[in-house]
Amino acid sequence: MSEMKGRELFGRCGLEVVEGQVPATLPAARQAVGITFGGTDPAAVVPLAAADLSDRVDEAWLRLAREHDVVDGAGRFLIATPMDGPWVPVRLCGEVRLAENLTGNHGKPGHAEFVTMALDGSVMCGVTTEDEEVWLVLDRDRIQQPPPPPPDMEAARAATRRLHESRRYAPERLRPPLQDGWVFLAFDRTTANLRRLYEIPDSMRDVIPARFGALDPGAVSEAAPLAEAETREIGERLDVLVDPEHFAYFLEFQQAHVKSAQSSRRTTDRGLLA
Repeated sequence: MSEMKGRELFGRCGLEVVEGQVPATLPAARQAVGITFGGTDPAAVVPLAAADLSDRVDEAWLRLAREHDVVDGAGRFLIATPMDGPWVPVRLCGEVRLAENLTGNHGKPGHAEFVTMALDGSVMCGVTTEDEEVWLVLDRDRIQQPPPPPPDMEAARAATRRLHESRRYAPERLRPPLQDGWVFLAFDRTTANLRRLYEIPDSMRDVIPARFGALDPGAVSEAAPLAEAETREIGERLDVLVDPEHFAYFLEFQQAHVKSAQSSRRTTDRGLLA
């Protein structure tokens, strides 16, 4: 938000922007926003169904702000909107119209979203709109605590990758209707647990290695191991990720009732994973 637009917006709110720098030592506006949104019990609530919603929110904010010295004797305080920030020093100069003008993206008048704080950072009052009410959150303690350290983004990305991998390799149930046919199996080399089960459609029958062609499908009752090159070719054709280092892959011709039973998690003979 440009300085000119900010002044115009605050002017509609009944505020005058006060010249001067905000000390960098004060709690950050983002910290006040986090306290407001962070589950703190509200000091006051206003139902969204109230006919005079904006007026009631402004009245509640002004009462709390004066009672708890968010606003000083000269009507001065700091204000920030959750999305725009930073702290802006202002002074009351007319009828208060904060709730009508300071709302979330495309928010209705009265659906207020802003935070205010005393000039010395000793106390804050944040306003946020919940499902059925507007909450006014007052705080003197948490705003004085040092902010939490920034998140370890590399650790967060690693956790996300592990989650994706666990889902990628999670046991998968086949969807009925099931028919007799070839399946592509993946077993964890460490636990021998079945981790993936893919049906090979008839349209991809040519992906079955030639050495399986001489077998009578109806007679195949054991999972037959695949070489790494065969595994990678089948994975590419099925458009699935394969990991021969950690998983052992097999082909098996299964009747429909066997597919149904095996689509639940199970283990295999560890000797097959040698």
